[in-house]
Amino acid sequence: MLLTLVLTALAAPKPPPLPACVVEGQKVLAEAGPAAAGRAWLDLATCDAAAGKAAAPDAWKKIIAGPGADAAAVKALELGLGDAIRTWADTQQPDEKSAFVNTLGEQCTNAAVPAFFAESAKVLGEKFWSGRWFAGLDACRTPEAVELLKAGVESQTAERGRFKAVLETLARNLGKDALPVLEAKLAAEKDPEIASYLVGAFADAAGVGSVAGLNTEAATAAVATLQKLGPTMPELAVESARTTLLALRDEAASDGMAALRYRALAQADGSLHYGVYVTKVGTCKKDTRIEVHTMLLTHAGRTWPDQVVARAKPHTDALTWKLPKDCTGELVVTASATPVKDAAAFDAFVKAQDTELQKKHDGVKVKAFAEAPAAI
Repeated sequence: MLLTLVLTALAAPKPPPLPACVVEGQKVLAEAGPAAAGRAWLDLATCDAAAGKAAAPDAWKKIIAGPGADAAAVKALELGLGDAIRTWADTQQPDEKSAFVNTLGEQCTNAAVPAFFAESAKVLGEKFWSGRWFAGLDACRTPEAVELLKAGVESQTAERGRFKAVLETLARNLGKDALPVLEAKLAAEKDPEIASYLVGAFADAAGVGSVAGLNTEAATAAVATLQKLGPTMPELAVESARTTLLALRDEAASDGMAALRYRALAQADGSLHYGVYVTKVGTCKKDTRIEVHTMLLTHAGRTWPDQVVARAKPHTDALTWKLPKDCTGELVVTASATPVKDAAAFDAFVKAQDTELQKKHDGVKVKAFAEAPAAI
């Protein structure tokens, strides 16, 4: 009986020797430090998938973020090790995880990568969004990625900052093709904050700030859409349109949003009027003297409040001052914080400025001059 067992054992086929690259790969991986472990594991897994899978649990405990890990992760996804990669990524520092997720999204031509993002959304649920896994999808231009982002735009509105980030990612992903999506949502949106985020996403769709640079065709279409929707946008969204249109390199369209932002204060012809209050406090040899000039700036329908002082400069520089020659002083120009609807509003602005001036220079006589209305 014993002899039979011995003979049987001797007759059993011996397992084939491990390939040399596996033997060497296992040795290199065992000796590799954290910075080299990613490359070492990749070499082993490339040599033999089964050996790579077997070594993965220990290897991914010591692999650190960086180019080696980025390349190794794609191989791991090809081998079906998505759980290991999710666990590993969540152990990294926030900036390291962010860089990894973004780099991974650039590899979406490899089918394993978009499949991983789709799987992660199902496995992680809300953590897919709160953990910002979606941020890697801006360059992942596959149907799965687009559907994920569209779903995120619908589901993340309660967390406004996250909603804005998902929306911008969708816009960057689709590029020019995002414009019809944004237009439809903006036309129906009544929430001022959400509407302002939608407006800002037009710049992302046109490539503002991207490596490729501004897409002029998309920018032209974006400008036209924002101008079309401007009259029905909430005021906060119109303010967002001002900066978005500047980013799209259309200053005239940006200025034109002023009349829409302040449409409740516009004149019958759509123009905006501003009050301007100009003072010069003269320090003279014997005393202090003050002159005030007030004027109404008209036809300013394409001027925002913070632009008034600069655009009024030709008029304020042309003012004639009647202070004695021995007086020196600084010219101060103040514009109304918003357009003035009528004469009563202009008078209220002047009165408020008079009061502030008297507080600063109590007892000093002020000479006031009402200038003729001027156009800017």
